[in-house]
Amino acid sequence: MYYKDDFEKEFREEVDFHKYLEEVDARAKWVRVPSRSLKVLVASGNEEYCTPVEQVDMESMMEDTKQHTGLLLEFPGGVYQLGSTAIKTLKGRARIDGTALADVDRKTLAQILNQCLKVAKGKALLRLFEGKVRAVLSGDERDYSILSMPDVYMVSSAYLNGDFEQTNFQLGYADHSTANAIWELQDERMEKVYRDLLAQYGRYTEEKLKAAVRITTSDVGASGANIFYSLQGENRSIILGEAMKVRHKNCKGIEDFAENAEAICTYYKEVLRGVLRLCNIHIQHPANTMAGVMHKTGFSKKLIAETVESYKASVGEEACTAYEVYCGICEALSIARQNGENERSLLKMEERIAKCVSKRWIDFDIPGEVQY
Repeated sequence: MYYKDDFEKEFREEVDFHKYLEEVDARAKWVRVPSRSLKVLVASGNEEYCTPVEQVDMESMMEDTKQHTGLLLEFPGGVYQLGSTAIKTLKGRARIDGTALADVDRKTLAQILNQCLKVAKGKALLRLFEGKVRAVLSGDERDYSILSMPDVYMVSSAYLNGDFEQTNFQLGYADHSTANAIWELQDERMEKVYRDLLAQYGRYTEEKLKAAVRITTSDVGASGANIFYSLQGENRSIILGEAMKVRHKNCKGIEDFAENAEAICTYYKEVLRGVLRLCNIHIQHPANTMAGVMHKTGFSKKLIAETVESYKASVGEEACTAYEVYCGICEALSIARQNGENERSLLKMEERIAKCVSKRWIDFDIPGEVQY
């Protein structure tokens, strides 16, 4: 059982990814309870009250919990250890938030949560996964509809392998927050869309770029069932804007996701068009623009500096369009990978890069020395 809070796993074969999802889903369960029935306990001193979990060394799992949340959750049905991913949603059910909570000791945090839970309304939906409570979500189905993770990826695989000329599974990645799978698509329709849209902006390329699709979902409130797009060449990737999303709120279930899966090719054209619209935005100071957009989107100063300097070294500082600058920002992925960032960080970085597309680029096109 994968009980450690910092668990992460990569999959190079699609069948292994599906087997993992089926394996952990068979051990997991959903539990609905009144929110007021929840009680948070400090793990130290309350070890004996924990409900036994099959196939797990309880002492080892408790040691892992003490290294992370240090908390237990009592509810009708047992006392279970709290995984790290549950803290944000537990605060949500208690209707409290704030950075100051991160600085209080565990006993004080438990007391604060318990006082707030006493007056919490409605039901809570608990996700018991790999030995711990991993999420404390809204028990109202209008607020959170369950999407079966194995079903999401079986539907994805069926549509991708059935609708495109050639589909290659590139990578699967899972931790206790999300699951992700990336497929490379080789299809004349996708290539023609790219060539035709480039031609509309008077651009042509001999570079062979292949479309890639990433499907991301979560059982702990970290993500809906989202479809991300990118173009991949030999040495670079271009992230194609925001994802096509199915949110858990007001969701009809796997049917909603299936509708999005059917529209993968159609939406690909939309997101590609959105990125190529950047060709219409003329930039006089690309280095400053790149630094400003990246800073606004939340990149670290170190990565901003490395990305901008790499762009200046390979392209220069001549006037260009926002599209060229955006392609330069996409190079941050390669730089971060070379710096040893793990797959979890790289996937989050893709989403951060995608948000750059919708920024007001002209606001950052200013003269002067680049400030990191």
